[in-house]
Amino acid sequence: MINMSKIKEKIFSLIKELPEDTTSEEIEDLIELLYIKKQILEGLEDFRRDRSYSLEEMKNLSRKWKLEYQKRQNDS
Repeated sequence: MINMSKIKEKIFSLIKELPEDTTSEEIEDLIELLYIKKQILEGLEDFRRDRSYSLEEMKNLSRKWKLEYQKRQNDS
């Protein structure tokens, strides 16, 4: 399980250590990287808890979604 309190501590520590001249663009990049890392950690946790799809299941879902999309396009 993801220990959010430890992750938050690391984030706060990182923010405190940023140089004073850090630009807003650099901060936005950092926020984006943190978000990506969070998504990856959540995905790994889902996988560990068997809350993921096999390749075959994804192929079937993709086909289904494609057919549904095409039907909506034809109905329009």
